[in-house]
Formats: sequence, C-alpha cells, structure tokens
Amino acid sequence: MKILPKLERKLRRLKKRVTRTSLVRKLDLVHESARKKAFQESCETYRNQIENEYEIRNSLPKLSRSDKEAFLSDGSFHQAVGRVLLVAEFFAMMPVKGVTGKHPADLSFSWRNIRTCFSLLFIASSLANFGLSLFKVLNNPISFNSIKPIIFRGSVLLVLIVALNLARQWPQLMMYWHTVEKDLPQYKTQLSKWKMGHTISMVMLLGMMLSFAEHILSMVSAINYASFCNRTADPIQNYFLRTNDKIFFVTSYSITLALWGKFQNVYSTFIWNYMDMFVMINMAPTYWSERRIQYRNICILCDKMDDAISLITMVSFSNNLYFICVQLLRSLNTMPSVAHAVYFYFSLIFLIGRTLAVSLYSSSVHDESRLTLRYLRCVPKESWCPEVKRFTEEVISDEVALSGMKFFHLTRKLVLSVAGTIVTYELVLIQFHENNDLWDCDQSYYS
Repeated sequence: MKILPKLERKLRRLKKRVTRTSLVRKLDLVHESARKKAFQESCETYRNQIENEYEIRNSLPKLSRSDKEAFLSDGSFHQAVGRVLLVAEFFAMMPVKGVTGKHPADLSFSWRNIRTCFSLLFIASSLANFGLSLFKVLNNPISFNSIKPIIFRGSVLLVLIVALNLARQWPQLMMYWHTVEKDLPQYKTQLSKWKMGHTISMVMLLGMMLSFAEHILSMVSAINYASFCNRTADPIQNYFLRTNDKIFFVTSYSITLALWGKFQNVYSTFIWNYMDMFVMINMAPTYWSERRIQYRNICILCDKMDDAISLITMVSFSNNLYFICVQLLRSLNTMPSVAHAVYFYFSLIFLIGRTLAVSLYSSSVHDESRLTLRYLRCVPKESWCPEVKRFTEEVISDEVALSGMKFFHLTRKLVLSVAGTIVTYELVLIQFHENNDLWDCDQSYYS
C-alpha cells in the first residue's frame, strides 16, 4: 500500500515534466520563427539599402576627364609637363621614359630605348638634310636671304642634339626639382594644384595649333607657287620639286626622296616652333617662400634649369631675330598672290607673337624673384634683424632669370632691347634692299 503513493507522485512529476517540455518546445518554436522573421527583415532592409546606394551611385554625374585630372593632380612640375614631353617624344625630342608617371623616380634614360633610337635616327636624317641645304647655298650666290635654309635647318639640328643631352640629365633634374618642391609651401586647394599643368598644356596646345595653321597656309602658298613655276605636267611632282629643291639640286627626282624631304620639312617646322614653347613652359614656380633658405633653394633650381636649357634659349632668340628681320625685309616686296600674302603675314604675325610670348613668359622668372622685396620692405621695425637684412641684400644682388648662354638674361627690358635691335638691323638692310620677285622660279622660298 505504501508503494502506490510513491508511484502516484512519480506519475504526477512525469506529467509535469512532459507538460513543461511541450511548453518549452512551443516557446522555442515561437522564438525561432520570430528570429527567422527578424533575420529576413534585416536582410531585406540591408538588400534595399545596397540597392538604393547603387542607384544613387549610378545617378551621380560622372566626372569629366579634366575633372579627374584636376582631382588626381598633385601640383608637381613633373606631372604638369608630362604631356608636353610626350609631344616632344613624338617629334624625336626628349627621349625620356616615364614622363607621364606619377613620380619623378619613374623617369629614366637609356641609349637602347626605342625613343632614343628614333631620336638618333632623326638627328642623322636632319644632318643629311642640313648638308644638302649647305651644298645648295654654297653653290649659288650668297645673300642675306639665301642663307635662310642653313639657319633654319642648322638650328633644328642643334636643338635636337641639345634636347638629347638634356634628356640624359632630365631624371636627375626632376628629382632635384621634386626635392625643392617638397620644402615649399603647398597649394591650398586641388584646383590650385591642377592650374599650373592646365596652363602649360594650353600654352602648348595653342602654340602647336598656330604652328599647324601656319604650315597649312605654307602648303597652300607652295602649291600656288609650284603651279606658276611648273617644270612637269604632274602637279604633285612640281610641288615636291619646289619644296625639296635642295635634294633634287644634287640628285634626280624620285618619290621616295620627295616623301623623305616632306617628312623632314614637317618635323623640322614643328620642332622649330616647339623650341619656343619649351622655353616658355620651363618657368620657375610662381610661389616664393618666406624664408631665405627656401629662396636660396629656388635660386639654385633656376640656375640648374638655366644651365640645362640656356643653349636652346640662345638658339630660339637668335633664330627668331634673324627670321623677323628676313620677313620684315621681304614685306617690302609686292605679294604675287592672295594665298601668298595670307601665308606671309600670318607667318610674320605668328613669329613676332611667339617671340614676344617667349620673352614675357620667360621674364616671369625674374619678375617673381623681385616680388620678395615687397614683403621684406614691409617688415616692421620691431621685427627687423640681421637675417632679414641679409635676405634683402641677396634678393637685390641676385640675378634670378633664365639666360641665353649667360650672354643675356630674359627680363622685360630684353623685349625693348630686341625691338631696338630689329629696327637697327632693318634700317641697315633697307639700304641694300632690292625689290625682288617673290615668284622667281630660279629660287625657291619653300625649301
């Protein structure tokens, strides 16, 4: 009888355990369903958020190429001149690898590089072309006007050789430039960083477009000239005979030599214009530090750049001076046709404008160096010290400017000096001038 109560108690406990277990199971099921629902809702919310962000990202206006460049530019001179040097490589100048790289450390020069081989090949071609021009001039009566082909092709050949030597020094020069730039006050906005590179690119683009327009007008004028002085029934052959007369003065006509002469003429014309653009873009930075050591570093940088390009500057200015005198002297003659007159006066205005632009752009180096005196003269009496006095004396005594082999410095005064020199030469040349026929078939003006 005592066993029955014990069994009853065990049965009751078992029933409670079974009831409690079924309740827990129901609660677990409810919790699990709620957890799954919450997880699904969170996943749905996250997926909707991602989709919205993707739609917003696609709906935003895309940056233009110039805006991307402005955003990515670091304001360094190396990045600013990258495209300009790329154009130079196309014209067989400055065969440096890595000109469009992000850092000057990417620059390198090698004699085995295809750029260098192309440059050396074109120098050899230009040397042969110069020899043919020299031979033709020496075998005809020599005058101030007849030596123009020698001056033109000799200048191009010299610039090519100097540019090749500059290419060897360019990686080290840009590394030094980068070192100086790091110690200078940085640009405050991204737009300021982009501005220098944009200005340099626009100067080069405008110069090359005007050069291209001049060459097109030259071709139109030469076609008229060849049709007037026709030697054969083939107009194309007449054109090549007139524009490459130095070649066919030595040998008979062939289409291969004619095309080589035309290629040489096109490249030489653009190199002749490019050397002025190159002098214009190698300006020092237009910001100056407030401390004497930084100012001295910039002066050293200007000296190094001047040593590297002073021969190109010398050739550029002497070349422009000669051709301005020649063109002004020829302007006294009667123009034989409208095409000839358009080409002649466009070329003359472009030449004078280019020379003036080179003078003003290059003189900005000297102008910026003198601006430091404005700040030094504003130093109050309480802040005056021997270091400020020393700094002032350095600024006053230093001649910070680009030069032409140290014979002359590119300042604003040079513009008036060049203008006076041209007027003096013209007055002398006019005394010996004779009114020549510009369409003299025995002498070509397009070779």
